[in-house]
Amino acid sequence: MSASFLRKGLEEGLSPSRTVQKSVTPDSVKALMIIEAIVIAFFSFWLANEYVYNVFFRIYVNSIFVEHFTTYTIALGLGIGLAGTAAAATLYKNLREAKLKLESVAPKIRGSVEKMLAGVPTMEAQAIVPPISSVPTNQPAPGATSITVSPVPPVSIPQPREEKK
Repeated sequence: MSASFLRKGLEEGLSPSRTVQKSVTPDSVKALMIIEAIVIAFFSFWLANEYVYNVFFRIYVNSIFVEHFTTYTIALGLGIGLAGTAAAATLYKNLREAKLKLESVAPKIRGSVEKMLAGVPTMEAQAIVPPISSVPTNQPAPGATSITVSPVPPVSIPQPREEKK
């Protein structure tokens, strides 16, 4: 992106991340993807019909999958395990690299943050709250009826009973 484009976008109040980007995928590739999806759907429908209506094909497919079911299960489990391990290793590597970059940048940021925080007024001086003045309760307001409230005696919490066996 050129500097003049960024400057123009910032003058108009637009950040560079809010600019509209044109799609990278050409229309011919999108059309090819749709055609491939249609061909795959057609062949899937064809295989399903062949399995349902052709007894010899059904026997062949069943013998292949049932005969080697444990082999396929082991291969699938191993593949999922290896893919998970590779993903975890990649994420760990990226995390370690990000941590190293952050550790190298943190002292620079820490100094500027401490300078900014030094300029912020503290709340401790304002934390002193003046006491609330008590309102006399022995004189009712003119024209108001007085309500007498009796104090509630404290209630003791019952102790748990021990069961005798």
